[in-house]
Amino acid sequence: MLLWIKNALTPQEIRDHIMNPTSEFQKSIVEYLESVHKGEFTTGTMAEVEEHVSKIRSDPDHVLLTLTMPDKAAIPCTKHTKFTQDCKHCQVYRDWHSKYSAETDELLYLLNKHSHNYGCKNNKYKTCKAHFPRQTFTQTSVDPETGALNMKKGEAFLNTFTPVVTYLMHYNTDVTSLLSGTAIKSVIAYVTNYITKSPLRTHTMFDAIQKVFDRNTEMINSDNINRKQKA
Repeated sequence: MLLWIKNALTPQEIRDHIMNPTSEFQKSIVEYLESVHKGEFTTGTMAEVEEHVSKIRSDPDHVLLTLTMPDKAAIPCTKHTKFTQDCKHCQVYRDWHSKYSAETDELLYLLNKHSHNYGCKNNKYKTCKAHFPRQTFTQTSVDPETGALNMKKGEAFLNTFTPVVTYLMHYNTDVTSLLSGTAIKSVIAYVTNYITKSPLRTHTMFDAIQKVFDRNTEMINSDNINRKQKA
C-alpha cells in the first residue's frame, strides 16, 4: 500500500531544506520520521526480547499473539499531561501502554526478525535477497554531502516498521518513508508487480494455507515440548 501525503514537498525540495544549515526543517523532519517508523525494539535489545519471549512462551496458559486480535486501546488521561501515581486513569493507560509495547515487541520478534534460510540465499552470489543484515545507526544523522538521512536503527535483522501498525495487524509489516525518486520508483514497481499478478490457482492457494497452518502448528508443538521438559 502506498500513502501519498497531500501538499508534501518533493524529494528535491526536502533535500534543499535539509542541506540548509540555518533551517529548522532538518530537526522537524527527523522528529516526524522517528515518530512514524523505527528499526528497533521498544522494551530492549534483540537478546533481551528473545529472553522475554522464551519465558512467557513457557507458560502453559500463554496464547500465541499471532492467533489473537489486539486489545482495545485505553483512553489517555485528560487531566494530566504526565503520569501521576495517584490517578486511576493514568495508571490504567500506563498499564495498557506497557502491555502494548511488550506485545508489539513479541510480534516483531516472532514475525519481523529475519533468519537466513535456503530461500533468501538461493542465488549465484549466495547473498541474502532481503539484504540482511542491514546497517545500523545509533542516532539519525544527515550526510552533509548528499543530504541523505540515515535513520536511527538499532537492529540489523529487523526491517523498519510502525509499532501501532504491527500491533493492529498482528503480522509482518514493512513501513518505509520514500524520500528519493529512486526509492519511489522501486517501491511503485514492487507494489504494482504484486497487484498485476494473475490470480493464483486453487491448488497453489491451498498449498500456501497449508504452509501457514503447519508453521503455526509447529510453533504450538514447540511450546508444548518446552513446557513438558520444564515440568
